Amino acid sequence: MSANDLSAAVLALARLGEVEESMDRARSACTDLRWHNALRKRIPEAAAEATVRSARSSAALEGARYPTNFVREVIAGRAVPDDLSGTQLAAAVRVAAHAAELSAQAHPLRGNLLRVLSTMSVAAGAGLVDDDRLGRPRLGEELPGDLAGLPAPPPPAEVLERLRALEEILAEESLPGLVVAALLHGEILALRPFAIGNGLIARALFRIHMVTSGVDPTGVAVPEAAFLDDATGYGQAGNAYATGRDVPGFIVSCAQAVEKGAGEGRMICQAVQAGRLPRTD
Repeated sequence: MSANDLSAAVLALARLGEVEESMDRARSACTDLRWHNALRKRIPEAAAEATVRSARSSAALEGARYPTNFVREVIAGRAVPDDLSGTQLAAAVRVAAHAAELSAQAHPLRGNLLRVLSTMSVAAGAGLVDDDRLGRPRLGEELPGDLAGLPAPPPPAEVLERLRALEEILAEESLPGLVVAALLHGEILALRPFAIGNGLIARALFRIHMVTSGVDPTGVAVPEAAFLDDATGYGQAGNAYATGRDVPGFIVSCAQAVEKGAGEGRMICQAVQAGRLPRTD
């Protein structure tokens, strides 16, 4: 499919009634969040707390459930438990930190998707698989070791082809940011290009593009919390995307998570204003 055809397909998805309506609500919620009084001078503080909550939620979706205060302390330097759950939490924290770093850059995914995926793979998989399987897509008969509830992933050749298609989509600046972010999210879930950590990577790419495309420019919304609140629905939507049964439905579910995640962002803002966030220094 040519770049023009890909762009037309993305725009067609964005113009579907249910998709367009959910995008409008998500954008409106993020705009309201952007103008919260707490964000006039304290965006870094609020965004740092959003990173804590995104890491905590994304880790919990991988089965590593920890209190928010504990995750906050891990980000500040506390050691994680020496077990599988602790290793998964450490991976989520690394990925969230890398996503926050990339989100501060201008269009970090454009022209760099494969490189970003490689660094994300190292962050998401360290300690969970052998080092020689990190930083590169699956080869030959290799299968991913996560997201077992999804359909069988495509072979490596198809994975690379579809990642190249994502690069073409990212190159077109005029495409709706939320739809592109949802497609990045859904494609990584469906392709599972790496040995491990694909869910963490998918949600991180979603967050990065939501911020850098201007949908949520402060990065204070926490859609990951909404995915966790309805983990069953999130899994079902991912399955529907991976099978091709309901791509628009997955985009709608992502938009709804952004809308709800903006509510989580408002709670962060209120906590910042009230001085309720614990210090970790």
